[in-house]
Amino acid sequence: MTTHVLLGGNGAVGRETATQLLGLGIDVASFGRRPSETPGVRSIIGDILDRDAVTHALDGAAVAYLLVGLQYRLGVWRREWPIVMGNAIEAARINGTHLVFLDNVYSYGRTIGPMTERTPIRPTSKKGEVRAGLLRMLDDARASGVTVTVARSADFYGPGAATSVFNMMAVDNAARGKRPVWMFDATKPHSMTYTPDIGRALALIGTDERAAGGTWHMPTAAPARTGTDYVAMLAAGDVSVMGPGMMRIGGLFMSAAREVMELRYQNTESYLFDSNTFESTFGVTPTPYADGIAATLDHARRTV
Repeated sequence: MTTHVLLGGNGAVGRETATQLLGLGIDVASFGRRPSETPGVRSIIGDILDRDAVTHALDGAAVAYLLVGLQYRLGVWRREWPIVMGNAIEAARINGTHLVFLDNVYSYGRTIGPMTERTPIRPTSKKGEVRAGLLRMLDDARASGVTVTVARSADFYGPGAATSVFNMMAVDNAARGKRPVWMFDATKPHSMTYTPDIGRALALIGTDERAAGGTWHMPTAAPARTGTDYVAMLAAGDVSVMGPGMMRIGGLFMSAAREVMELRYQNTESYLFDSNTFESTFGVTPTPYADGIAATLDHARRTV
């Protein structure tokens, strides 16, 4: 039986991907420090920073999905991301495994107009520079014969997406009867990718030969809406906006607020993510925002 391994499979995207792969009859294993909670998924306990452990986890794997989420701090990213990527690449090389990397848009930097797979890699932030360095590592891996596919997502949201800013600041607040919050500017259009759509797309990438070796934007609803629009879909009152001044004050006391300041352009300017190439190639349609937000809010009301 073909085995697919999720490197960091305990997050929302990992759970969604596992569910899709299991539905296709694929043997799915999740590698990480904690056992998988998804029924039917085998757990391989190990540390992504341990190259031998990662290599062992990919023994016999046809496809590996790098879905790891590191602590959102620049120092951690600079220190650990190159190790994580190096371990995944070497393990894929040794085992002949197709490596699929779930990326974000930081490496694009500030853009004018919609982001596509042809948008140049020109980071304008320190975290973006880290991500661009990972892409260079993957390019070198491709040149050496490793099959590498990059799956890129916009900011994501979805049921149980605990690290999603929209989930944390807007959906969870609405579920608790509190006022939803948006950062910096709620009047700019801002694309968001629905985690079940990412899971379906990753499973397709891992099983459709047409996807192998490319860079793909995950299916994302269009047109992008504004923060005000998204909060209106929650039917939880007007949006509360944390402007630049409030974020700077928060940064004096909270490291999380400091970490997002260098990427504030993503919320003070239009953030438009184009996934037409993936949609037309594979015949998929992203979930409309109203439907995705309704499902995400319903899940939050049952769990927060």
